[in-house]
Amino acid sequence: MTQVSNDLMSTRAPLDPALAEIDRRWKESGVPDLYAGGSGPVSRERAINIRAFLYPKPKLPQGTIEAIELPAPPGSGRPIPARIVRPVSGEPTGTLVYYHGGGWVVGDLDSHEAHAIRLANEAGVVVLNVDYRLAPEHPFPAAIDDAEAALVWAAANLARLGGADKPLAVGGDSAGGNLAAAVGLYARDRGIALAAQLLIYAATDLAGKPGPERMYLGDDAERKASDPRASPLRAATLRGLAPVIIGVGPYDFLYRDNLAYAKRLREEGVTLVMREFPTLNHGFFSYTAVSQDSLAAALQLCADLRALMTS
Repeated sequence: MTQVSNDLMSTRAPLDPALAEIDRRWKESGVPDLYAGGSGPVSRERAINIRAFLYPKPKLPQGTIEAIELPAPPGSGRPIPARIVRPVSGEPTGTLVYYHGGGWVVGDLDSHEAHAIRLANEAGVVVLNVDYRLAPEHPFPAAIDDAEAALVWAAANLARLGGADKPLAVGGDSAGGNLAAAVGLYARDRGIALAAQLLIYAATDLAGKPGPERMYLGDDAERKASDPRASPLRAATLRGLAPVIIGVGPYDFLYRDNLAYAKRLREEGVTLVMREFPTLNHGFFSYTAVSQDSLAAALQLCADLRALMTS
């Protein structure tokens, strides 16, 4: 077993001033929390506006981007929109199936296209960026059904993606990290080989959470939160999982979730690359155009993924 960690949390550093400024400007604007009101369409419009106002997308060189539709999982009634994002140059290191963040309620292929482009360029992967169904219109298990179906399609179509002889990985941020972790369990249990799981400030345990988790889980939320497909931390065992990369900062409301998941991974012998970024909060992979600390963290996680894909 390989354990990798850094020493960044030996002393508590202040929140990156650029990120503190985002918080200040948001509060000053009077714009409510993204999920206030419990409406999916309202939350999505609010998210688009706040991103444009506070943290625009970084301008990155990009390779080809191909829009496709993946086969619908049973009972969904619609194909899964996705985009194949290729590196701007170089031979691919493999394929990454990526699930965007947004509390299972907001986010889409456009909001997280820069994430996919950065991962493609820096880690050398061909990214399958997946537009899973969103809550509250499509509550659990719709998102994880789509996430699993996307992985199955990718595993069967590697030649069209990063190469039939190249490794496969999953990844995501926040809610997407939750889906990636749950898909990691699915892959292990069905014999789908993964080289890595990239979990960027992932939600790992939805029990007792009062926010968008309730919009995602719908009725009987606490019972559903005990399902490992919703809360990967609650799986009976994590043994046998593919190597995991975790990236999180101490100012993140999911920090303890990430530490708890890392603790179990270590205890159960899973290879872990644990990155704690001392000046960062939730969402830093989206803040790279305004925060140098966020950019450095994003580049580190891309390098970690490349290392696992090429080891």
